[in-house]
Amino acid sequence: MSKRKVLITGAAGRIGSFLTRQWVDRYDLVLTDIRTPADSHGFPFIQANLADFEAVVPLCQGVDTVVHLGADPSMQATWESLLPNNVIAVYNVFEAARRAGCRRVIFASSVNAVFAYPPDVQVTTTHHPVRPPNLYGASKAWGEAVAAYYGTQTPLSAICLRFGWVVDRNSPEIRVDHPYIDITLTYEDLTRLVTAAIEADDSLDYRVFHGVSNNRWKRLDISDAREILGYDPQDDAFELAKQNASQ
Repeated sequence: MSKRKVLITGAAGRIGSFLTRQWVDRYDLVLTDIRTPADSHGFPFIQANLADFEAVVPLCQGVDTVVHLGADPSMQATWESLLPNNVIAVYNVFEAARRAGCRRVIFASSVNAVFAYPPDVQVTTTHHPVRPPNLYGASKAWGEAVAAYYGTQTPLSAICLRFGWVVDRNSPEIRVDHPYIDITLTYEDLTRLVTAAIEADDSLDYRVFHGVSNNRWKRLDISDAREILGYDPQDDAFELAKQNASQ
């Protein structure tokens, strides 16, 4: 049985690099970024600016699933950077994937799309509209809207994953008093989530799911990700914080 062909945008970034390592034996990868990855693990790499539509079109040819990570990831990003990297690039990726007949695009959204809710509110994907605290979060809300259009109005499937605080499970930064402990998403659990989204049934046309680990208190509800995607996170940031405190 042939492996799925998966395009990773933003492949030179920390998440893209981790996923590439984890998927070496699972998928037939194609990597793209504006800079060269430290290690492509033998997979083809094409340097491209995602704001250039003509550069994006050939990347999607023959691809089953696009994992779209490429973006300006800064919460302090300016409009001058967000416009090409988080707005124009999103349209380019979805439209190129549609034209190429790809099965699915997985859009890396962010907790920042809903991070303006009070910290004691557990945000759900069904009852809480987007509420970004910054322009970066607004750009991710735009990406989710673009995904909704392509996922419901074209044959392309679109899944949005709102990543929380992505961190190494062995990081000493994971502390009980850290303001992001309840949105912690370890790299291992992120891999489980994205893999589940790739493998989800073809009938799933469009959905938004939250991405946090199995934390004792989760600021983002993940019940639908568990039920629909079969997401099974293994790490609890509060337990990891306890282990850090005892060392």
